Amino acid sequence: MLFRNVLTPPAAVQLLSVTCILLFLSIVFSIKLQTPAQLSHSTLLYLQDTEQQYQLHTLPDPTSNQWLAAKGFQLGLPISDTPYWLSFTVPALANAEHWLLELNNPLIDHISVWFLENGELLNLYQAGDELPFSARPLPYETFLFPLPKYEQQLRIIMRISSEGTLQLPINLWPESRFLVFNGEHSILIGLFFGVLITMGLSSLFFFVISRQPVFLFYAGYVFSFALLLASMQGLGYKYVWSDNPWMQRHSVAIWANATVFCTIIFTNILLDIKNISQRLHKILNGIAIFFAISLVLSLLIPKAWFMTPFLFALGTICVLMYGLGIWCWYKKVHLARFYTLAWTSLLISCLIACLDHLNIISLAISSNYLLMLGVIIETFLLALMLALSVNRQRRQLFSIQKEALHKERYMRVVQEKVLEQQNNAQEALEYSVQERTLELEIALRELSEINRELEEKNTLDALTGIRNRRYFDKKYLAEVRRSRRERTELVVAMIDIDHFKRVNDEHGHLVGDDCIKFVAERLKKALKRPTDDVCRYGGEEFAIIMPSTDLAGAKILLDHVRTDIHDSLVYSAGASISLTVSIGLTSAIMDPQQNEDTLIGFADQLLYQAKNNGRNCVIAKPLSNTDPSQ
Repeated sequence: MLFRNVLTPPAAVQLLSVTCILLFLSIVFSIKLQTPAQLSHSTLLYLQDTEQQYQLHTLPDPTSNQWLAAKGFQLGLPISDTPYWLSFTVPALANAEHWLLELNNPLIDHISVWFLENGELLNLYQAGDELPFSARPLPYETFLFPLPKYEQQLRIIMRISSEGTLQLPINLWPESRFLVFNGEHSILIGLFFGVLITMGLSSLFFFVISRQPVFLFYAGYVFSFALLLASMQGLGYKYVWSDNPWMQRHSVAIWANATVFCTIIFTNILLDIKNISQRLHKILNGIAIFFAISLVLSLLIPKAWFMTPFLFALGTICVLMYGLGIWCWYKKVHLARFYTLAWTSLLISCLIACLDHLNIISLAISSNYLLMLGVIIETFLLALMLALSVNRQRRQLFSIQKEALHKERYMRVVQEKVLEQQNNAQEALEYSVQERTLELEIALRELSEINRELEEKNTLDALTGIRNRRYFDKKYLAEVRRSRRERTELVVAMIDIDHFKRVNDEHGHLVGDDCIKFVAERLKKALKRPTDDVCRYGGEEFAIIMPSTDLAGAKILLDHVRTDIHDSLVYSAGASISLTVSIGLTSAIMDPQQNEDTLIGFADQLLYQAKNNGRNCVIAKPLSNTDPSQ
């Protein structure tokens, strides 16, 4: 009850979010108090080596127009697969403590740093994601290079190349100030990842208990986002995959795609989009599949080709997910307003980070801190949403159980009353039942006879009195299955009156009806066995089905019927009419793999063959001698 009372009011959500924001911002601002030294007396020069033609000794003079001057030491270069050269000078430093040069971008592939004094090489360092983490000069998540001892002026030259974005914040730190900064930064990182790991593990725990997929995908989202930020800050390369440069090169793309995939599935389940809009549900699933494919493609496509489209796609998804929350809020979906509130800070920070990585905007602080702030707020609020959702489900379950208990009690009372009434009326009922039972038996017998008569009429053709098409379809299906089961031969014949339209045109439809009845009578008279049936298939067409009959005997019988019809005249309305019939006859032991309509279809083909052969004939072929598909 205390859990429910604390979590349900919206004020608790606002209080928790404000507390998280203030806590995180206070740590961020405390870290910002420790800043690197300013390089205001120097100018950062950069040169793009498009043809990769330069070496250290062949670089143009710093006064050459080939060098471009950057605005400050927060250089942002476009995505390119060609290297850049950087050059700047550091004047003589007053104090005697050690200084550190930081390149605050842990995702650079290759870095070469030369320290020169009066043209003399003092030191050279090689670093980058293409090398194991242990090869770095100092074991730090970003790139740190200790400055050598020098007396007058130090010239620093860097050669940098990377397939991803080339954001190059260059900082110069006194060692003592950097140690303070690193301690405060470690507190922030430890707090941040500790919260994420705790939330992820608790979600996995709830998934194991409840088996609800929403907890699994939320845990996947939390862990993927944590690994994404760890990759972007170099912590993954430092602590997790230190000896795997390949994983470091692809880690951002892998965890970013996994984060978006889990986010979309989690949102789809949490907001119950499937019951709101089937089309939107399918669209979200399609987008999730797209990012799953994108994860695989990121391992195959060069990063320079992949990153820009992916960052634009990621920014689009940020806007789409935020719009989805607002739309669900408008549709009065449960938890939609909390979802929108939870994603507001995260999506804004993601959007700003994407713009920062695309060098569209420039930030005073690292965009990673904005992502961390957004994730902290969003993680707490989404976890709170899950708690609210579970709490709501428990309330609904409790309400359903309470209602079911109330109904059960009510039914017991009703049942007792009914039993009492039954006991009071049992004697009268027994007598009444005996009377009604006799009446019912009589009525059932009458109804059964009427039903048999009605069923018989429903299977008879009104004109000829023989069986109709409806009866034939049922009979044919039953005999086909019997032929398959008992492996007996089944004969089917299709019969058509020749030139029947001319009879109707010359003598009228009444005479045509008499002709149909005449043929039906002769066909019915020819069949002796009770298992054989002749049916009017439609118009002037008839169908005969003869189970357990060989084709030769059936052909003799039907040829006799054809001759009888040819030799007899039909007398109707003062006219004598001579008729002929064409017959298509086939037989088969039906195979389980054959379609049920194969036999009747082949008989119909043989009928048309008899028509084409001049009519007044019987064409008989077994089904096994002919390809049924022709």
